[in-house]
Amino acid sequence: MQFYFGENNKRPRGRPMTTLSVTLNNDLKHIPGEKMTLTSQKDLDLIRDIAENRDEWRTFIAEIRRGADEAVRSDDPTSERL
Repeated sequence: MQFYFGENNKRPRGRPMTTLSVTLNNDLKHIPGEKMTLTSQKDLDLIRDIAENRDEWRTFIAEIRRGADEAVRSDDPTSERL
């Protein structure tokens, strides 16, 4: 996480590495109705606070899963749209 939020974020050559922080940031984009991202230490602290409360964490994860499932369904050409 220190590298991800560090000031010297010079990207190495080649394909970007898929790290936990990149994956988490991509997952946060799937939360419907919220514009949550993982771009600073403040965002990471907010997620840690949510993780400390079991009920909030379950709700948080359920929202991410629901948003990701909807995104997959909308990208699937075989799914039926109402």
